Amino acid sequence: LVRVNNGWQYIALGSLLPITTPAPPTTSTPQLRPPFEASNLINHIPKPSDVSGLRLAALNDAHTGDIHGVRGADYACYRESRRAGVRGTFRALLASRVQNIDSIVRQTDRKLPVSNLRGEVLFNSWSEMFRGDGAPFPHPPRIFSFNGKNVLTDLTWPHKAAWHGALVNGERALDTSCDAWHSSETDKVALGGSLRGQRLLEQTPYSCDKKLVVLCIEATSEQYPQRRKRNVYNSTKTDEEMTELEYTDYLESIK
Repeated sequence: LVRVNNGWQYIALGSLLPITTPAPPTTSTPQLRPPFEASNLINHIPKPSDVSGLRLAALNDAHTGDIHGVRGADYACYRESRRAGVRGTFRALLASRVQNIDSIVRQTDRKLPVSNLRGEVLFNSWSEMFRGDGAPFPHPPRIFSFNGKNVLTDLTWPHKAAWHGALVNGERALDTSCDAWHSSETDKVALGGSLRGQRLLEQTPYSCDKKLVVLCIEATSEQYPQRRKRNVYNSTKTDEEMTELEYTDYLESIK
């Protein structure tokens, strides 16, 4: 009701005042964060994103003590990893008459963590494994073969133990490596460690006819340089699979 020319008149308020729509709230929708995932490093030590590691895997089949020597086993690690698309420089985790296990990994990479093929850390560092206590497992390990099988649950490996032929500190144990990994005779023995036990370097003698796990470790965090292969071997195919002799020469070149 408003006064107009000495009189009163009803006028709709909408004709005098514009109807406005309330402004939307100024608060923004909060950003959604991915769910927190705890690090799988031992003792939950955060792993920096720019730090690489060393991968530990198993050959796709169980093997007797005749693995065609350390060089043959090294080549099997290379061949199976390559065919599985797992690029890297892999060597067999074996000691022999001329090789200690702790020297397999290149000196500059020995402080890196050791993980399985799924990135689950098994040891905080390579050097930590060789303090003289037999490389104790901080927690029950999961180890996978290059073709993706869980060694500890798959029937491919009847014995859940791995050959190593080393003392508790990683040094070679003389005369306990199946004649330098060339024998599958029942009267020959080599040292191995149960993957269900407390230590990787358990000092358990197994007869060389037993079929155990053969482990492979990444000898360096650096990827194999394909260009180097072309220069050294004059190959026009940079992705060509190396022969056993070529791979042995390559391993010697990165020590």
